[in-house]
Amino acid sequence: MPPPLNKKDMACGQWSRRLRRWIELARAIGARRILLDGSFVTDKPNPDDIDAVIDLPGNFSLFVEQSYAAALEIEHRILTRRPEELFAAEDESDWQGWRHFFSRTRESDGRRKGLVEIVL
Repeated sequence: MPPPLNKKDMACGQWSRRLRRWIELARAIGARRILLDGSFVTDKPNPDDIDAVIDLPGNFSLFVEQSYAAALEIEHRILTRRPEELFAAEDESDWQGWRHFFSRTRESDGRRKGLVEIVL
């Protein structure tokens, strides 16, 4: 019998499931990449958040108009901000803006930090 899960394992499992779903949706609509930020992508012992930006394809609105399930789910999640950690980049300018935003810490000195980019 495997040992019981600790809080870190459970938190990582929750974030992993969420991330896997976002990747599935992004691939289904033909997104090129996802940007990740948050304690999930650090070595913190108890990660408690993950932020993700999906680089939407140029024809995303067409998928929504055609009621493509993956596109509708992404649109719903982004518009309702549920989960509040998922964001969308509609073009390269948006993508760069999100990269800039998430690459800074909250420290007053404007420290930069690393991000994870998943190429799909």
